Amino acid sequence: MSVLVDESKLQTDIALMDIKITSQETPPDNIRTLVYYLGLAIDARVLEFRQSTIYENVRPSDIRLFVTAARKPQTISDIARELGITRQATQMGVQRLLKLDVVELRPVPDNKRDKLVVVTKKGKSAQSTVAKQVRRMEDEFAKVIGVKGLEVFRENLKAVLASTRTLTRNLK
Repeated sequence: MSVLVDESKLQTDIALMDIKITSQETPPDNIRTLVYYLGLAIDARVLEFRQSTIYENVRPSDIRLFVTAARKPQTISDIARELGITRQATQMGVQRLLKLDVVELRPVPDNKRDKLVVVTKKGKSAQSTVAKQVRRMEDEFAKVIGVKGLEVFRENLKAVLASTRTLTRNLK
């Protein structure tokens, strides 16, 4: 099933960091670039939501680390492997998240070296706030492509993600 976008409902300018695409221009047509631009636009929107909060200056890399840890308690080494970054970089990000009190470290049974990164009550509260913001963004998307179009888009993204071996292997 395909959904056509009603161009009259599109904003004239969609700000993408310092890149602008206007409805008069031909947007990039390869999926990788479109997904990249959409990610930039969503990141910019999330940054707007974080303005004037205690999370205003949280690094994007720390947000990725938090999201990864929030899926399930994992060790710093596991998170580093999943994100494709060094253990030291992961450790530094965890330290910043510890200062925000959104994660804590817990011992791994029968392992004196590793610690599990676990989301705290304050971290779960932050997740809840972000979930509401994401619903707001999805409502905005639905105004452009319709509720049915949004659901089709979501299902198509899930199908593509599931079929992309590299991504699904890393998310396990």
